[in-house]
Amino acid sequence: MLVRSHNSQIIVVLEKDQNVIEALTEVAISQKIRGGHITGIGAVKDVELGFYELHKKDYIRKKFTGDDYELIALNGNVSLRDGLPYIHVHTALGRSDFGVFGGHLFEARVAVTAEIYITPFGMMPERTFQPGLGLQTITHCLI
Repeated sequence: MLVRSHNSQIIVVLEKDQNVIEALTEVAISQKIRGGHITGIGAVKDVELGFYELHKKDYIRKKFTGDDYELIALNGNVSLRDGLPYIHVHTALGRSDFGVFGGHLFEARVAVTAEIYITPFGMMPERTFQPGLGLQTITHCLI
C-alpha cells in the first residue's frame, strides 16, 4: 500500500488482494485523520454490498464473488463510531457486460489496484445510535 499526503490531501494506492475497508481504517488511524471525505476508483473482487431497509431497520446484504468489477465510484467519509475511526462508503461497480450496480460497501478486495483519495475535515464527525432509524448516524462533530 502506498500512502502519501500533501497539502492536507492523502492518496492511498491499494495493491492486489488488499481489503479496502481494513486498509482505509488503518490509514485513518496511522494518519490520525479526524474525519474526512473519501473518493476513489479501481478494480475490486469478493465484494459484499448492502441496501438499508428502514422498515426492517436492517441491511439486505449480497456477496459478489467469482468476477472482477470496475470500481466506478467510491464515495463516503471517515467518522468516529464507538470510539474508533469508521469508514462509511458507498460504491458503484461495473461488470464486464457494462452493467452497473452498487450500494453500501461492507467488504471488497482489490482485484488490480485501487486509487483512493482522502480529504481530511480537521474535525471528527461522531456517530450515535438513532433508535428510529436503527443506525448510527452523524449527530455532531468533535473539534
